[in-house]
Amino acid sequence: MLGRSLSGVLLWTLFLLTMSAQLDYHPETQIGGDFRKAFKREIERMSQDSEPLDRANQWIQGRHDRSSGSESTGIYADPFHTEQSDSSHASGMTTVSPDEGPRFNRFPADVFSVEQRRAGWVILHILGIMYMFVSLIVVCDEFFVPAVGVIMDRLSISDDVAGATVMAAGRSVPSVLFGLVTVFFMDSRVSMGGLVGSGVYSILFVTGMCAGLSRTVLHLTWWPLFRDLSFYLLYFILVVLFFLDNAVMWWESGILMAGYTLYVIFMKFNTQAELAIKSILHKLKPVQTDSPFEAPPKVNVPLGEETSPKTDFCISDTDDKNEGLEGGEVRGDSPLSLRWPDTRCQQAAYLLLLPARLPLWITVPDVRNQKSRRFYAVTFLVSILWICVFSYVTHWWTNQMGETAIALRFMGILVTAICHPDLITSVIVTRKGLPNMAVSSNVGSSIFSLTVSFPLPMLLYSLSHGLAPAAVSSEGISCSTLLLVLMLLSAIVCIVSCKRKMNKALGASLVLLYILFVIVGILFSFEIIVCPLF
Repeated sequence: MLGRSLSGVLLWTLFLLTMSAQLDYHPETQIGGDFRKAFKREIERMSQDSEPLDRANQWIQGRHDRSSGSESTGIYADPFHTEQSDSSHASGMTTVSPDEGPRFNRFPADVFSVEQRRAGWVILHILGIMYMFVSLIVVCDEFFVPAVGVIMDRLSISDDVAGATVMAAGRSVPSVLFGLVTVFFMDSRVSMGGLVGSGVYSILFVTGMCAGLSRTVLHLTWWPLFRDLSFYLLYFILVVLFFLDNAVMWWESGILMAGYTLYVIFMKFNTQAELAIKSILHKLKPVQTDSPFEAPPKVNVPLGEETSPKTDFCISDTDDKNEGLEGGEVRGDSPLSLRWPDTRCQQAAYLLLLPARLPLWITVPDVRNQKSRRFYAVTFLVSILWICVFSYVTHWWTNQMGETAIALRFMGILVTAICHPDLITSVIVTRKGLPNMAVSSNVGSSIFSLTVSFPLPMLLYSLSHGLAPAAVSSEGISCSTLLLVLMLLSAIVCIVSCKRKMNKALGASLVLLYILFVIVGILFSFEIIVCPLF
């Protein structure tokens, strides 16, 4: 079964590799340029230069590329090319583009030169990336996820609410910091392709991998999925409207950020809203809620409605024997220990993981220890800091690896998709038996991207430039929006067809949908097919 999941990942990667040639195209490929000619020129140029792979990292996961003057930020770089005028200039509105800012080298100089890395020293970067991936797993599994569990208990919220808010916001902090730094020191416009690519990656690919890597068949409840997708589509429509004039006003950024505040407030009344919606749908009194923290009314529950038991997930995902539910509590909640193990195999693993575990053990309180449980806020914040550090080092070494050889650049594309906090944390909670939390965190991360990661840097940039609108790119916005909606509808159909079971079939379906999304982007990029809306 694991082999089939890996085969899906490899197939997905094949299409990403094909698209990577599009990353570093010149500014003339933007609005009003000849996209196809510039695209082909870049394919030829890839064999001659070694532009940083960091753009590929951002491109895959929908981050903002501000290092090359490119407007591309998403899983595909605005493949829906259309000739259009910059309406912000046509209307006489003066915009402020990050292109006007100073250049900034986001990575420090490498110890080894390109020639030395090509001579074989790049193997150290590859081994370092592998170790950073293991370190991300350790900090997420041993500290971040348990801290979210304590917050969930202290706030008396359900696992899906905790996933959609606390976990999604926490693991998205690296992207926020990246945006805040790059918007002032690097150059690019934000494009709709980036926001679409980010959402499709989180909702389709990450959810599909969670279903494929789940230990057992898990059941999803419909309410969290309906709730989060509704908010996501609402905020995406707002973003589309704000993009139409190729500029984002400061008050438009404020509206988006206020939208996230509204989303969090809604979560406070999640149970009441759930009961109200179900009472309308079933035309009877409020029925049993999916939330484990509210005593449900004594009424009949329609078939197919599941409840989620209150779960303490201060456990280690690496200990298969200790997992399970007994009397509503999870076994195996022992804190991280640095004691010398008994067997040689465990001793070898101990020595291998010690450089990653020791600084975490020293700096991060382990909330699975009852004496440290009250420091859950410190654990949550410091673990996020470590996630940022490990993620930064991963992207730095991936960038250096990509500068070494074209083949290694292609390998880095897969690295950036796998070594991602969203994927790691979602798989961890899924393997702990919390599918609603995993799926809600995936959609919640997409909501956070639209309402915080994107507008916050824009708002600060406008405020620092006399409230001038921040320039964005609305190129291909119609087809990007259409493709996103079609992907979401297809994903819902897959979930309903699998009877809301997170099994291998659902995982394969969602990953295949993501591959289809990539293929369509390639076809539009090469103008093999034309956007039907133009």
